[in-house]
Amino acid sequence: MSFRAFISMDIGRLDALAALIREIEGTGAQIRTVDPEIIHVTLKFLGDVEEKMVPDILGCMREAAVGRSPFRVKLSKVGAFPSPSNARVVWVGMEGAEPMKLIASKLEDCLAPLGFPKEQRGFTAHVTVGRMKGPRGMARVKELIMENQDKGFGEAAFHSVRLKKSVLGPNGPHYSTVEEVELQG
Repeated sequence: MSFRAFISMDIGRLDALAALIREIEGTGAQIRTVDPEIIHVTLKFLGDVEEKMVPDILGCMREAAVGRSPFRVKLSKVGAFPSPSNARVVWVGMEGAEPMKLIASKLEDCLAPLGFPKEQRGFTAHVTVGRMKGPRGMARVKELIMENQDKGFGEAAFHSVRLKKSVLGPNGPHYSTVEEVELQG
């Protein structure tokens, strides 16, 4: 049996991010926002994974966590991929996320021989807060991005790496933790 999976570091609810999401929703744009309760950083999207692969994936997660102590990052700067004027994904960036980048890199190297292709783009630590679903309201979303591009959204602490199962539904995705590995610095 297979399931849709990704590896993440979870943030959870931060009031400042929840307020930004409400502001995005208030634009009337064709955008699907992220539930503030499930905000996370995706370290590696795996796609459909056979359950028998979980032990090997868990081994890679453990390898990536060794020598890494828990750490904190500052959430700041709203931006968009590929650009604010052509926003497809609205995100909030992170300062001090170098440990996360090292963990993501280690995961890429370890998971590639298991059949999970390496990401062609370099890892950029960010949390997705919304995905554009159509052009309506794009101008207002761009304004909102520009108004908040230098704003801070608090700090988040990271203590573990999680293998998550994603079930897509009509009201957005539902995530559950399959396995968790504590940072072991």
